[in-house]
Amino acid sequence: MLIITGTGRSGTKTLAEMFRGHHEFRANYILDTYFLKTDLQADPFDSLEKRIQVIMDLHQGIDPGTFIDASNLYIHFIDAVYALNQSVKFIFTVRNGKDFVRSAISRNWHKQRLVGTIPFRNDPYFDMWDTLNPLQRTAWIWNWRNKKALEGFRPVPDRQKLIVKLEQIQSTKVLDSLEMFTDMKLKDRGLSEKQFNANPSFSFPPKEQWTETQNYEFQTIAGEMMQFFGYT
Repeated sequence: MLIITGTGRSGTKTLAEMFRGHHEFRANYILDTYFLKTDLQADPFDSLEKRIQVIMDLHQGIDPGTFIDASNLYIHFIDAVYALNQSVKFIFTVRNGKDFVRSAISRNWHKQRLVGTIPFRNDPYFDMWDTLNPLQRTAWIWNWRNKKALEGFRPVPDRQKLIVKLEQIQSTKVLDSLEMFTDMKLKDRGLSEKQFNANPSFSFPPKEQWTETQNYEFQTIAGEMMQFFGYT
């Protein structure tokens, strides 16, 4: 089993296509069943047992030996997937948080009300959420989702997880490492050269044009995570 996941806007769909796997296998069903009918102020997946239930539901009828899926929803259930299948391998795609913010704002993620897009009651940003601007909200989403994934990876052995930066995916070295890690051949390396998350209607400026205030707002929320992943 190979699971590809990330924050969203980070190339998971492209990797699924490169491996000829599923992209968001039964994701709409899981969203409808477990995400859209829940109290948004508290984590609906706050125990391993609950997370295992979701994955058992999601993976009904699959062949664990050949199953490949890419979905951002897995960030909530990494430890549950591993608990059910200790031979699973994970690829975690990451992207410069400032580029994520621009892409997410263009798709109005800052207006969504869904688990993983707004803080829970015990989050430091819960009480101030209504006062945050789109940059701050999407910076929080990027930071929170990365943190959630890294927490989920704790029980997974290093040999079974690989972090891939979207900005480096065109590199032959990275493509070779994907094949070595998965012990699978990429079906189409050329897909790595396509333009990621292209959007002709961007209204938010690229990070190189951010103001001092915008950089400060982002850094306050997501600076430590950027440093963790080696982004400057």
